[in-house]
Amino acid sequence: MPPIETAYDPLLRRIHWATAVLFIAAMLIGLYCGLQPAGTSPRRELLEIHKSLGITLFVLAIVRLIVRARSTAPDAPATFGRMVRALSQLNHWALYALLLVMPVTGYMFSSAGGYSLRYFWTFSWPRLFAGDKAIAHAGEIAHDT
Repeated sequence: MPPIETAYDPLLRRIHWATAVLFIAAMLIGLYCGLQPAGTSPRRELLEIHKSLGITLFVLAIVRLIVRARSTAPDAPATFGRMVRALSQLNHWALYALLLVMPVTGYMFSSAGGYSLRYFWTFSWPRLFAGDKAIAHAGEIAHDT
């Protein structure tokens, strides 16, 4: 009989905490940018960081899903009922979806809206939706929600 898992894979735990810290940072920076006047220097630099963190989070989410698929997760505590277990799983997968959808919608908004898409002031991402106002609007609405 294989051993019962009592904790998540150590790599998965590291990715979890890196994701949590980067997500909180990206959220706070994004919210703060909304308070800054459009076109100002602090807003541009902070948005560059916000977008770069979003790209990093997207890559981390993909790595996290791969590691998660290859490892065994511990069972929920025996004290959890069926409903709590189901809601826990639903919440878990909803957070994975959020980690994938937010960067994609941010990319849609930036790409179609003609905004900068540089990664920490190094290289630029291609603008796959350049000039498409409908995609820019949909990305903005979804990303800001």
